Amino acid sequence: MNLSYENLLNLLSIANGSERSSEQQQAEIQLKAWEVESGYHYLLQEIYLKEELPLQIRWLAVICFKNGIDKYWRSSRANAISKEEKVQIKSRLFLMVGEKNNQLAIQNAHSIARIARFDFPQDWPTIFDSISQMLEESVFTKNDLVATNNLLIILNQIIKTVSIVRVGRARHALQSKAPVIAPVLIKLYVKFFQQWTTVAFDLGTMQICYMCLKNLRRLIPEGYETPHKSPEIIEFLTLTKQHLQELIIEHEKYASSDMLERYVRCYCKLYVNLINSNPTSFILLPNSQDILSTFMSLLDQRAKEIYNAEGGGDSNSFWETLALKGFLILKRVIGYIYKRGAVMLRARNDKEEIQQAISKLTTNFFTKDVIQHLCDLIINWYLRLRPSDLESWSIEPEEWCNEEISSSSWEFQIRPCAENFFQDLISFFNHELSDFVISKIQQGLADSNDMLTKDAILCTFQLSSISIANRVDFNKILNDILIPEGLKNDVSENRIIKRRICLIINEWVSVDCSKESKVSIFRLLVNFLQPDNKLNDSVVKLTAIQCLKNVLDDYDFNKYDFQPFLNEFINLSVRFLKEVEYTESKLFIFNVLALLIYRCNPLVDHQTLIDILSVVPSYWESVQNEHETILKNSLLRVLKNLVVSLNANSNETYKISIPLVESCCDGQQSSDNYSLLSEDGYELWLSMLQYAPFENPNTNELLNLFPLIPYGLVNSTEILPIILSLVRSYALISPSLFDIKSEITVEIFAQLTKYLPTMRDDSFVVFVSMMDILLLEKSSDEGFIQLLVTSGLFQAMVNYILNEDERGSHDIISSNKIFLILSRLNPSSLLYLLTNLSVNYDNLFNVWMEYFNNNGNPRNKKINLLSLISLCEKVIASGGNEIPVLVAKFPEIVKKTLLFLEEVNETDDGNCNVYSQDLVYEDIDDYRYLDQDIEPHGEKKRYQRLLESRDPVYSTNLREYLSKTFKDLKGKLNGNDFNMLVSMNDEYTIEKLQQLIN
Repeated sequence: MNLSYENLLNLLSIANGSERSSEQQQAEIQLKAWEVESGYHYLLQEIYLKEELPLQIRWLAVICFKNGIDKYWRSSRANAISKEEKVQIKSRLFLMVGEKNNQLAIQNAHSIARIARFDFPQDWPTIFDSISQMLEESVFTKNDLVATNNLLIILNQIIKTVSIVRVGRARHALQSKAPVIAPVLIKLYVKFFQQWTTVAFDLGTMQICYMCLKNLRRLIPEGYETPHKSPEIIEFLTLTKQHLQELIIEHEKYASSDMLERYVRCYCKLYVNLINSNPTSFILLPNSQDILSTFMSLLDQRAKEIYNAEGGGDSNSFWETLALKGFLILKRVIGYIYKRGAVMLRARNDKEEIQQAISKLTTNFFTKDVIQHLCDLIINWYLRLRPSDLESWSIEPEEWCNEEISSSSWEFQIRPCAENFFQDLISFFNHELSDFVISKIQQGLADSNDMLTKDAILCTFQLSSISIANRVDFNKILNDILIPEGLKNDVSENRIIKRRICLIINEWVSVDCSKESKVSIFRLLVNFLQPDNKLNDSVVKLTAIQCLKNVLDDYDFNKYDFQPFLNEFINLSVRFLKEVEYTESKLFIFNVLALLIYRCNPLVDHQTLIDILSVVPSYWESVQNEHETILKNSLLRVLKNLVVSLNANSNETYKISIPLVESCCDGQQSSDNYSLLSEDGYELWLSMLQYAPFENPNTNELLNLFPLIPYGLVNSTEILPIILSLVRSYALISPSLFDIKSEITVEIFAQLTKYLPTMRDDSFVVFVSMMDILLLEKSSDEGFIQLLVTSGLFQAMVNYILNEDERGSHDIISSNKIFLILSRLNPSSLLYLLTNLSVNYDNLFNVWMEYFNNNGNPRNKKINLLSLISLCEKVIASGGNEIPVLVAKFPEIVKKTLLFLEEVNETDDGNCNVYSQDLVYEDIDDYRYLDQDIEPHGEKKRYQRLLESRDPVYSTNLREYLSKTFKDLKGKLNGNDFNMLVSMNDEYTIEKLQQLIN
């Protein structure tokens, strides 16, 4: 079908059909094919410009046009739109300014902005001049409000698109055009603002005025390097402050329109953007103090209305929005003072202006009296729990508490915003406020009978932890004031103080808290979790659980101090689980239980662990939808920590754990479960293998999971270290799994072959230890050796070292680890592999000798030397024809062995203290075993047994092995050949060899 206006219109009509059909699919395919044809986008533009066509057809045409601009406008793109077509398109871009359909007008604006992004300033330098001229004509000549509004929408999109460009000429060009467009926008803003506020309230006029403001809100921060030096900007910003004050005063008059709040937000965004882009310039504006004073006055005068506002009420959101923006603006400004104007210096005089700006703020605005008044204001109104908070606490305590605990969006909630601002205030103005705040705390706690006031004062103590830590004795306040207050049960409002005490402990426990105080905290939290106390409602208990989590997470947590309270905390937490309804609450409690079990290992008694285990199935089955699936993740973490704590008895979890691992890690049977739960499932699975009993690891139950590994190896590369650790654990539990007859193992090794060249370091170290274990077990197993060949893994390991395309990406340490794996092979097996595969012997052994000098691990050096000596003996004894380079390298290997023996002090049986360090399985001695009370898990014992029984490092005396090698060669070679072999060595080596042989 040829591209023409009629054909295109017809296909758009078909593609726009409400029901899917083969004809519609064919139309879409044809439209896609036409994208690269000349004239296609011009015809699309022609269609959406015609007002007589159906709206849906025009809508589809403008969407296709916009998307095509993205893909084909840039001249460097394949099938780019021709220059001639671009000229035609650009000549008609503004023919749609009279469009009355707002959505079509917006899509057209997006299209123009995308073209401006590519063409401004080089190919379209006059765009801002043209829009400026059209705006003035539409307002002052034609009085066309629709066209004016559409032009402002287009301009807004252009400024937005061009201003985000950080590389190239566009940003600089925008700044050169800002003085052209800004005066026009300001003139229109003033005209329309006066119209809708004084002449006649009209939403259309109000909208146009708002669009002027919105454009200026973007243009001034991005288009002016130094707004404080521009007279028109200074005048406009003075005007905005006056208008903001007018709207605040007259807000009831316009309360029925949400446009009022949009205006207020826009003024605030203008000030915030100015502060963010150039705080120095904002502060040096003549009216900057007036702007700051406006928000300070608002926070002061409207504090009671904001405090009493009902949550979510439309009439009150206006004041709350202003207060939030006020705090944000003040926060940015005091941060500027504290950081001493730490911004990028653009010019030499910036430093002087920064000092001037800081002096202006500290001398004329943020005086000591103002700071203390602001502090008082926040304490009296903004830190107090609001009536809406108390109502939510009473009606839905659990939901309210979850929101309080999980809320991180402090910018959108007035109390959290005030708390955040107060922390900055006490931190940045510590000298002016610390004594003031301390006296407020002391006086308030002594005199106040109002629970909400007392709570607000205690909140300041909570938020000031870092700032006043060296001025107060927290341990004394805790024991003399907070704990006695927390134990009171005389009035229902005491629950407010109980919650606040928990929040205070959260902040102070890592700042200043003695060992004795922590014991008192444990005792207090147990009291807060007691179910028979009516004041211990859901809020108090959940906050106590949160407090417990922070105490457990503290670096100085001592599990032995916690031990007397351990079982009671667990029992109370499990009991509390039955009381809560929300998934978030259950999740929080389970996460704390998991942390508690982990931090207190091995102090939790066996029966308590089993009791916790017994509650898992019912909560797992209670999860009904995807939103609640996160609870299953938490349950898997609890199970993992139970397995770790049960250690040798971890098999008692199998009845529950194994079916859950199957459910989470079988991606072929349950893709939804796999995507959401597999990572935690794999970690549980790994802990089960590592902590499987040493003597009887119940291999049948665990072996049934082995077939799930290949899927994870292919589909979960982001957690490849965990998957490889699973394989390593199976290598210790059941090395017989790894045989060429096993399709699963063949698949695993084939996948490892693909991964090895680009394997990350964290995966590589696990791979090396896994292969080391397997070769200790199976280096003489012909089936396993054949598996290395058929899978390509041996060739991949050699290539890892020798392939010039790969060598540059791997360091010497990594290559030495591959040599370590090769050293574990039986000499006959290694010779078989080297002679039957395409390996460059000379390169291999040259690199091996070169890299050996950089091997700093004595244990691994000995493994290398034992292998190299045995290889040389075998080759030399057979005539030296198999791998001649080994005969040539033998003297070097002998000398390295003798030098190594001078470095170490082996016992008669070949052991040495340094051989017990820096094991190939690097994380086998992790931090858990630094605690002498924790018995090593089954995997550590299995690994130690393997090393003791199979690793020649501990049982072969290297000096005797070298001596025996030469004696054996002396017996196998004729006298001349042996003497020639000895004579190849240097004088030092010959002298040492004579001592060994004789």
